[in-house]
Amino acid sequence: MPVRPNHMAAIAKKYRVTPAPPLTPRQVRIMQGVHSGLLNKQIAYDLGIAESTVKAHMTQLMRRLQVSNRAQVAQAARAIAASPARLYD
Repeated sequence: MPVRPNHMAAIAKKYRVTPAPPLTPRQVRIMQGVHSGLLNKQIAYDLGIAESTVKAHMTQLMRRLQVSNRAQVAQAARAIAASPARLYD
């Protein structure tokens, strides 16, 4: 289930970027792993996928969020996690 567009718009406003399309369920799970401080290898193990697949999803996540590093992905994840509204449709 993708992240609701209004949450992405709030994050985009906070970081002064244009709103991104909703995230895929896999991207949300990877973002949760980043938020938890896990390494790509640990996220891959937890999800039962290859580490290279996690890296590909991270690249796509960074593009969608318009950020340039893992720390900024974690900041966006914290912003989503702190939202009082539901994250999923």
